[in-house]
Amino acid sequence: MKSIQTRNNRRHAGVFLFASTFFLSVSSQVFSSDLPPEELDIPSDMATAIERDLGLSQAEFQRTLRMEREAGSVLSRAASALGDNYGGSWIERDENGEVRAVVAATSRAAVQGNPGLRGLDRAAARTEVREVRFSLAELEQTVESFNRASGNPMARSLNGIHSWGIDLPNNRVVVVASPDVSDRVLDFFARSRADLDMVHFEVSEHEPSTLVNVVGGFRYNGCSIGFAVRRGSTPGFVTAGHCGSVGQIVRINGVAVGRFQRSNFPGADAAWANVRRSDTLHNLVWRYSGNSTYAVTGSNEAPLGATVCRSGFRTGWRCGTLTRNNVTVNYGSGPVHGLRESNACAGQGDSGGSWVAGGNQAQGVTSGGALGGDGTNCGIPQNQRRTWFQRLNPMLSGYGLNLVTS
Repeated sequence: MKSIQTRNNRRHAGVFLFASTFFLSVSSQVFSSDLPPEELDIPSDMATAIERDLGLSQAEFQRTLRMEREAGSVLSRAASALGDNYGGSWIERDENGEVRAVVAATSRAAVQGNPGLRGLDRAAARTEVREVRFSLAELEQTVESFNRASGNPMARSLNGIHSWGIDLPNNRVVVVASPDVSDRVLDFFARSRADLDMVHFEVSEHEPSTLVNVVGGFRYNGCSIGFAVRRGSTPGFVTAGHCGSVGQIVRINGVAVGRFQRSNFPGADAAWANVRRSDTLHNLVWRYSGNSTYAVTGSNEAPLGATVCRSGFRTGWRCGTLTRNNVTVNYGSGPVHGLRESNACAGQGDSGGSWVAGGNQAQGVTSGGALGGDGTNCGIPQNQRRTWFQRLNPMLSGYGLNLVTS
């Protein structure tokens, strides 16, 4: 792997910042079949939000959601079948709005005749296998090299670096930076010893911000509740780590109900707080439409490209798609690793709020977003919008929590 170690190479990296490039050769194999015809029960206000935010009709989303439900088993099976040649998997839509699952492989030979890839036509409406240059393991290694470099105290002053994460469809790691980023950013990447061939730089004027300190709407303290949980017999909820430190009092509707029990930020953006034993826990997410709620029955992670919706007191119930995995966001107080990125909009005060996907599956809690001048990113074009959430399952296992699902 070629790394940038000299000043000449760092100058070369600067060219990458403005002459964006990526490597993706495609050799595809397509499997097709018809989706099951049954109608899925989609609440009317969820359908309205999806039509508003994603431009999908009820019929289009019916097809999309069936595909997303089927895709999980397909994509996980492909990862096992391809091993070191696995380049990742995701869901995408073509120019006609048709949905397909995509599996990437670094070797055409690894795909041809692979018994683990047989029968994909029976598991999803359309599955395409593509040949790419870099494996998912290589992309993740590059993210990890940046993460290690960001642990250097000097990296805390690199305010021009917004985030870095894996862009599976383009087989690259994307680094987002300010237009006026200084030469220090090149030193940062030089210290990481990353292979710049798989790195793509993007420029954005919208800096990351955690989403707190806005009054009004459904909330606790200055943030939003994620999901109800239990730790043994102790009731509580999960939320974002930047919303409070261990021991801080939690108030709902002005009433002190508990305290933060664990909190991690930066590094991660995770926390959980207890509530009183007299409080009732529900497996519900508020949808900001009358008395409408969304029941959560599990926490299976949705694949990249899947439809997700989120809830928080500032911007309410908003929907989008999953756009990037394993993203590190360089907030002013330090980097947070392992986040998922979406184009669903959010605003200050939505921090800690719930993310859900089709099939009533809890996904995570809001961490932050690249915001506009109004304290939200809802006015930013969707293809430029970046909102991040902390994955739920690592929080549950790390804190010894059980998600309330009934």
